[in-house]
Amino acid sequence: MSGPGLKEVVISAADWTSAILPILSKGYRLRIPLKGMSMYPLLVGGRDEAVISSIGLKKPVRGDIVLYVGEDGIHALHRIHHVKGTDYYMLGDSQTWIEGPIKEDAVLAVATDVIRKGKRISCTNAAYRFAAELWLLARPIRPGILYIARKFHSFIRRFFR
Repeated sequence: MSGPGLKEVVISAADWTSAILPILSKGYRLRIPLKGMSMYPLLVGGRDEAVISSIGLKKPVRGDIVLYVGEDGIHALHRIHHVKGTDYYMLGDSQTWIEGPIKEDAVLAVATDVIRKGKRISCTNAAYRFAAELWLLARPIRPGILYIARKFHSFIRRFFR
């Protein structure tokens, strides 16, 4: 939102999460814009959004996107790579390194939907889950896949000018 008299305020993630968690626990969902490129190529910061909700009684599983706070206090929205007991191991879609262990109480919310290029996709959608699982399995070769995709995209753009 912009206009006369409107001010932009930056609120730390620690402050806004402590404010929204009680709201989420009442059953509300929150649509948040994504920032950064850690979830590229499946989600793009500055373009896509995530709809988050309280975790509730369902324990998040591999492939779920969760909002969590790391030991350094940084809040992130990443995909669960695997779970060992009450420890979670996270992976941004553009990363090859696995973060963790993240303690269960540091996992604050789970994404129920993503809004990619303006289109809402349920995180339980079978095709979406399949694509996410393939991307998780491709972790060791992601840099090569992204390199080839960039070269192919560049070639196509030049070819169709």
